[in-house]
Amino acid sequence: MTLRFETDAPFTATVRDALPSSVDGGAAIDTTVGRTPVSYEVTYRRRGLHTIGPTTFVARDVLGLATRRFSTSETDDVLVYPRVHDLSGGARRDLVALQDATESHDRDAFDHLRQYVRGDSLRDVHWKSSAKREDLIVKEFTATNRSRTLAVSLSAERGRADEMAEAGATIVLALLHAGVPVTLHAPDGDRSFAPGDREAVLDHLARVGHGEPSPDEDPTVAVHATRQGTTVRLSGTERAFEDLIDRSRGGRGDAAGSVTGTGGVRGGADRRRNRERERGRGQGVTA
Repeated sequence: MTLRFETDAPFTATVRDALPSSVDGGAAIDTTVGRTPVSYEVTYRRRGLHTIGPTTFVARDVLGLATRRFSTSETDDVLVYPRVHDLSGGARRDLVALQDATESHDRDAFDHLRQYVRGDSLRDVHWKSSAKREDLIVKEFTATNRSRTLAVSLSAERGRADEMAEAGATIVLALLHAGVPVTLHAPDGDRSFAPGDREAVLDHLARVGHGEPSPDEDPTVAVHATRQGTTVRLSGTERAFEDLIDRSRGGRGDAAGSVTGTGGVRGGADRRRNRERERGRGQGVTA
């Protein structure tokens, strides 16, 4: 986190940023306020929306004999995403197979090749033509060949929403990466996501709470988190979520912030800082 200040004149002070219990960090800094920004590192312990601030100051005179304490009113909201894991090769194949099973089989004769557009199934990519043109090319059939939406439901006991969101984010993002649209049935309602909606998925699952969904259809994939663990049901077959994770990475997922699902953010959560508001924190402070 970075704090920037505007002052009539620089002054020496101990600057302390208020942190919620869900965030750890060394937020007390001795500095000269008004010359350069000050920064400190934080570790996010839980997903969700967390408020950082306000900032307090204990200003000192040049001799260090007198002090004055005051604070600002500005705060920043930080949205922490759920951890996203890498699925094993077998788990990814099982998910794609589910989409293939639900996709329309009314596929007549091959018609022509065309450029890939968002929402096309990866199973229709013509890899030889794609390699020649250095762009994704798909096969078009005379019958409609759009991928059908795959239904995923999420449920969790009280106190297990984080585990539910973690497994749900991993499953849904893997499907979207494979070009499969998803209808997500969560305790807070239903949402539809298309390939390319990665940030929208993470934003939604950063906030979802525990409970049961109310889907209008029998979901193809169902995630359920309890005190005993998190399970994933794929077309009637229930498996432990831990068994779907790629163990070559030690079973741990990466931060959800980058395009590929990997990153180096502490605690496995993605930091989203509003830089304009961050610049405004502490403005108007005077010695």
